[in-house]
Amino acid sequence: MQLVKYLWQGFAGGPDFSRQQQLSFQLDEFQLDFTLPYSNIASEEPPRRLNIPFRTKGWFEKYARQNMHNFQVHIHTEGWCYLSPILRGENSELGVLWLQLALNKAPETINTQNRQQLADYVIAAYDAHYNSDTIGPEGNCHGLGWNTRQQQRLKQEAEEAALRGATGRLDRLKDDCRLQIERFGYESLAPAKVISINGFDWVFYQERRGQHATYSDVYCLPLDKNYYLSVKFTHRVDISSEKAWQKHAKKAQQEILNTLTVSVNAKNLQLAQPT
Repeated sequence: MQLVKYLWQGFAGGPDFSRQQQLSFQLDEFQLDFTLPYSNIASEEPPRRLNIPFRTKGWFEKYARQNMHNFQVHIHTEGWCYLSPILRGENSELGVLWLQLALNKAPETINTQNRQQLADYVIAAYDAHYNSDTIGPEGNCHGLGWNTRQQQRLKQEAEEAALRGATGRLDRLKDDCRLQIERFGYESLAPAKVISINGFDWVFYQERRGQHATYSDVYCLPLDKNYYLSVKFTHRVDISSEKAWQKHAKKAQQEILNTLTVSVNAKNLQLAQPT
């Protein structure tokens, strides 16, 4: 019967909403509650941090880690793998839906309670990281200055070719740089926008590299003027021609978001709303 079900829906795996867990996290006076299907991926998830006293002096800086263009405190990660209805060796894995919860901190010049400021900031921070004049070292540099590195390499190659009498690459350098970033780099993202979920206004934006099938939907909720919660769903697409599981993953994402609640435990305190 399971095989028939898998063949009918076009995939096996993914979030199973008949087997769910309830998670709660305390971020100072804010309580974040989720209902999630259990992961079907064996992973080495670090110990769950249930109490997050983010306003304690120095706490964020002590526990935050660089994660590509984000400097954040990891809260929780969950993942659900989608497989072909019939196992077919290395091509059995269709993709994975990842959920990552994290705590982020904006610069003092940004008031995250102002949703438009936060929306502008998350997009500008993305651009600034990958287009940085400072280029991270080879290896685990989290992409710092990645676009700049690609442009510098193409310019150097074009100049060397010109010294040999071939000036064509210099003539089309601008277009070559644009195409290189579109294919292998980090283009500017579409503007972030404010959306409502369960009565709260979140800043939403999508991370997508060029026309890659893999993408991330990111939801940001201000906790005060400096800190904000990020909820990131990454749709890692291994076989882009398979569409059924991708539709299921998008629907599962929305179902998970619908279970999310943020409440305030302390009296006379309200979750940050637009200013």
